[in-house]
Amino acid sequence: MGLIIVSFVGVLLQTTATTAAQFTIGRFISFAMTGMTIVVVPIYQAETAPKALRGLITSSLQMMILLGSLVASLVTWGTSSMKTNAGWQIPVGLQFFAPTALLILWFWVPESPRWDALGQSSCRGSYCISSPNPKRQVRTGHRTRDPSHSTRPLDRSKGKWSDLFDAKNRARTMVDILAMFGQQITGQAFASQYAAIFYQSQGFGDRSFVFFVITSVFRLVCLLITWFTIDLIGRRVLLLNGGSAMAIILFIVGSTGTLPNPTDTQKNTLVAAFMLYASSYSLSWAPISYVVLSEAASSHIKEKTNLIASAISVLTTFVTSFTLPYLLHKGYAGRGAKVGFIYGSICVAMVVLAYFFIPELKGRSLEEFGQLFASGQPFRKLGKLKTQTAEERLEGILRMNPGIRSSRHWGNEQLS
Repeated sequence: MGLIIVSFVGVLLQTTATTAAQFTIGRFISFAMTGMTIVVVPIYQAETAPKALRGLITSSLQMMILLGSLVASLVTWGTSSMKTNAGWQIPVGLQFFAPTALLILWFWVPESPRWDALGQSSCRGSYCISSPNPKRQVRTGHRTRDPSHSTRPLDRSKGKWSDLFDAKNRARTMVDILAMFGQQITGQAFASQYAAIFYQSQGFGDRSFVFFVITSVFRLVCLLITWFTIDLIGRRVLLLNGGSAMAIILFIVGSTGTLPNPTDTQKNTLVAAFMLYASSYSLSWAPISYVVLSEAASSHIKEKTNLIASAISVLTTFVTSFTLPYLLHKGYAGRGAKVGFIYGSICVAMVVLAYFFIPELKGRSLEEFGQLFASGQPFRKLGKLKTQTAEERLEGILRMNPGIRSSRHWGNEQLS
């Protein structure tokens, strides 16, 4: 709720701005709220989603980002001919939509079951881990927690910042950081910025917006493909194959940049390459980074881990965006399309790192992640390890402590 209120303030400052300073302050507030959303939303989605659909639901965050960008661009194009303040106030005012929708739907959004399980909610954790609807839990009898959790609240203590890099958690923290770093360092800023420069320099200026819309449609289609395959074939398959395709396409872009007088066919190849790169990005790093962000961190330091990973992502975005004009323009390095060689090489390096350090976590419950990371096995092999589900752990506890079954808290009618 706090994010919603502050978001309203940020957008209001922008739409009513009469000075650059006021607009900048409003923009800063809105961007800060977006950053906090990136930290919180993947956690909430992962905790409320069924494990068989967690990849689909968590990757929807990238779909919302892309849809928002496309709608904003279309509205901006439609209002570009207006001579009054409405020409910029309407596109900026679109930012009111998100907090307004959240405010209206807020009262139908349940608390995360795992937060309820911490012991301060009327929905006891043993009744709501499998579903955010406690009534459904009573009706179906699903249980996924240890019996001791029904007799006392879980520990609400949160880890310290130093815990992020202790011996137990540093590997999981680095997985999150690697995923979010890879999302921004693999050339998406170069592809989008240089595409606009290329379209203008080659006489495609009047069609550049059409190319942008076509590219966005391709990206939406690829995101839909990711939705329906990520929980079937896994995160690693999409990430490694999509990342490899990105590298190949960027090398093609770089090779085209070495031609002194490219033909029309070669120019059209470059246009197609930008579209294919964006499509490959939407199959791999763009959505899957958020899925990894929601899964890898230890539960008691998840917010801190996600904050660090997201901050590094923002910093990487700033560095790449700041340096690109100097790499592209003739007044400086003037590398043009040959920058594709730089980011293509980075893509190769990130694919190698992802192969060794991004684990496969599809189909696992959040409770199984700790077992996987504690196994000591190489990350690339974690997807094949056998773990105990919460139900199996519960049955093991009951076999070792048969008296629990007859207790007032854990009678037979309570077990699934």
